[in-house]
Amino acid sequence: MTHTVKPTTCLLEAFRFVIGHRWSCLFRAVPVVMMTGLIAWLETNILAAAEYFRLVVNEIFYAIFAVYWHRFTVFKFERRNPSFGLHFGLREIKFAGSMLVYVVITYLLARLYVVSGGDASSASIVLFVALLCLCFMPLMFVFPAIALDQPLALKEFARTIIDMFLPLLGTLLLGLVAVIGLYVLIYMPMLLLILMNKPDLAGIVFFVLSSFLIMPFIMAVFISFLSILFRETIGIRPINYGAPY
Repeated sequence: MTHTVKPTTCLLEAFRFVIGHRWSCLFRAVPVVMMTGLIAWLETNILAAAEYFRLVVNEIFYAIFAVYWHRFTVFKFERRNPSFGLHFGLREIKFAGSMLVYVVITYLLARLYVVSGGDASSASIVLFVALLCLCFMPLMFVFPAIALDQPLALKEFARTIIDMFLPLLGTLLLGLVAVIGLYVLIYMPMLLLILMNKPDLAGIVFFVLSSFLIMPFIMAVFISFLSILFRETIGIRPINYGAPY
């Protein structure tokens, strides 16, 4: 029963935490979102020949914010540290590298799926996504472990996730429903503007709300959820305070 309620409890705690620290979240997340948008524009208009440029750089930008927010969520001493903020160092490099490994593995699995005869039907896509969850979910604690300077105990991570796999999956689906609900809310003012024959303004409103409000909020809640779930299941061991950024 503990495992049944724990993921959902952690998600609700993450939601409350982000709401309570919303300005710290926005001040750090919005610049990252703006930079990823700039990189997308550069790749489209100037660097089109650089095939994987945006993928690599975006992972680095995300890692910069994610490492910051993992530590902001768990370590009170970091929140009290006036010099604590966005950095780029060894933690962020490890974090981004792990994300790129996940991307490469996903690509290889997708190629294998296509070669083995997989098609684009809805059932096949759902099956493929389910296989990805089975592959990646047992190791998702790698990311908070890197950000929080914790040992990479892969067997312990996998065993913990597998023990609560179904309630965790249900919690993630609940979070997905909440995300869809948020986007439905921002469609309402957009729809009103369309009815007022202002489609261009509607597009601007949607872009601003989704990029600079909803997306930072979703990122922060997910990162805090992983941090809190890691803390409650794996536990935080004494850290190396001299670890480099």
